[in-house]
Amino acid sequence: MDFFHSTTSASTTPLHIADEAEACAAVLIACLRANELDSDEDNAAFYTTIKSRNIFLGHDPEKLVATAAQHFEQAGSPSALIDAAIGAIREQTRLPLFYHCLDVILADGVVTPRENDVFHYLKRKFRVEEEVAWKALEVLLAKNKL
Repeated sequence: MDFFHSTTSASTTPLHIADEAEACAAVLIACLRANELDSDEDNAAFYTTIKSRNIFLGHDPEKLVATAAQHFEQAGSPSALIDAAIGAIREQTRLPLFYHCLDVILADGVVTPRENDVFHYLKRKFRVEEEVAWKALEVLLAKNKL
């Protein structure tokens, strides 16, 4: 699946996600579906984040994942899902979420061309400074090689 290509015909009603926890889960699902791991279910970084981060406290992790998956199907592509979710994510949440997104897409320790595209897209959408983004990429690549 191409990161920027719609895989399904999105509904005529534009997708809009208003809840911040749902929006963060949606962005993480978009990253999970855009990465090139052999099995999405094996991405421990994704599930650890959904189960342990403060933004998700008080939410049922399985329900969040199911809702995010439904939003993904409605959006039709990872980029469309990120676009639908970004408005519900507060500025102070964006940088930590960006780090978690990188952890999900880099879980295999390799940056593929599609993952590079995702990195640049998230950097722009989350308005992460160039130097901060590259340092985060380097750190997470090193971490995920362990």
